[in-house]
Amino acid sequence: MRRLFIAFIAVVYSLLSQASQESERKEALQWLSELPEHGIDVQPKHWQLIGNTPTKDQIREVVNLYTWYMDAGILNRHYYQPGWTIKDVATTPTYSGLTPPLDRISPDIPEYKHLIKALKQLRNWKRNAYSLFPNDFILFDGDSHSSIKLLNQWLENLDLADDLPDDVYTQVHKDVLTEVQLRFKLVPDGRLGNMTRQALLSITNERIRTVKANMERLRWLPRTLPYPRVWVDIAGYTTRYQRNPKDSTTHKIIIGVPHKQSPILQSEIEKITINPTWKVPHSIAKSLLKKEKQNPGFFLREKFKVYKSWDDNSPEIAPDSVNWKAVTPKSFTYRLEQQPGELNRLGQFKLGFKNSFGVYLHDTDKPELFEKERRAFSSGCIRVHHVKALVETIAKEQGLASELKAALNGNYSDTLELKKKIPVYTVYFTAWPDKNGRVRFRDDIYQLDNALISEF
Repeated sequence: MRRLFIAFIAVVYSLLSQASQESERKEALQWLSELPEHGIDVQPKHWQLIGNTPTKDQIREVVNLYTWYMDAGILNRHYYQPGWTIKDVATTPTYSGLTPPLDRISPDIPEYKHLIKALKQLRNWKRNAYSLFPNDFILFDGDSHSSIKLLNQWLENLDLADDLPDDVYTQVHKDVLTEVQLRFKLVPDGRLGNMTRQALLSITNERIRTVKANMERLRWLPRTLPYPRVWVDIAGYTTRYQRNPKDSTTHKIIIGVPHKQSPILQSEIEKITINPTWKVPHSIAKSLLKKEKQNPGFFLREKFKVYKSWDDNSPEIAPDSVNWKAVTPKSFTYRLEQQPGELNRLGQFKLGFKNSFGVYLHDTDKPELFEKERRAFSSGCIRVHHVKALVETIAKEQGLASELKAALNGNYSDTLELKKKIPVYTVYFTAWPDKNGRVRFRDDIYQLDNALISEF
């Protein structure tokens, strides 16, 4: 009798264990099926493993792997984004059950949700374009058709057009599609035919990879970011002072040229210099030597002090005491410092933060460059449009308004030490939502997408 009871208990335990394992397997399958919404594709071998009869340990191993991917990223950021120096400490969220809620491990940054939405929209076009715009469907100038509104949505989701007419196929539509046709070396007739549809599908696939790559970049950042913060959007040519999730001010910026890129980094703004002195880097000093040779007296007119060497204690010498025509870039051993004033390349303000690249945020003596659409003109530092307004805001919030006013009344260089350091992030995103939440696609000005996109 005792043996029968023990056997019965064993059978019951086995059935309960199998039921529990089956429940965990279904939970894992459901959880994995939601990952593609976040730009993470589950590997076939993992689908196959969980789809069969995995052990509890195998289920947990797969879930832990993709939990890591959601939190810290799939790819090695240092390999796929050389120069990335922003630190991200992967965290293990506390939760009950087998699978962590995805909103607890995905980036807690408002823009991330807009990227999820954009990815869904693009996948819908990829899946439905053949049925919505079949091979025999062609639009001509002046045509009215219900599909025109759908075409407008597709072109807008691809960031190829804005505010297109909904009721009729116009010259505006033709112009947009002609550009697409020229890009793919098609007959540039501006009509929507099957070949042009194929071209739009190709762009759709490209956009999908770009969105997924930029979602990966977001996973490389800390899951949550502090407020207030300064967010320098390199590829978007803007910087944003973010006081809280709903309160921010945006400024145009000028970034580094492709061969002197503005770096991706994380630091803290510690001080603001009013009427700064520009200590010219050696690489730039050589280019200034060329200007002195071409226009003798350039150093004097531009108010540069010249020091005999790069030693901090080296003596100052008169610019006109040197035979600059005889100096070559290789023999140029002098240190240059441009004095404060209207001609100073840094302008009136410099926001300093520690970093190994020697870059900072600053004003400019050439504000007209902010009118350009593409603004990669600097040697790596970030020039900020209307930087005075940003400085005044920071000074006011930190109780330094009177000190700033006193410094501005003087013609000398002065430094305000911030009472509370402000986190600053200089980042690079080629797909990013605008203020209305619509994802815009930017030029990959530094060619940093190539390797990353190839993995998606």
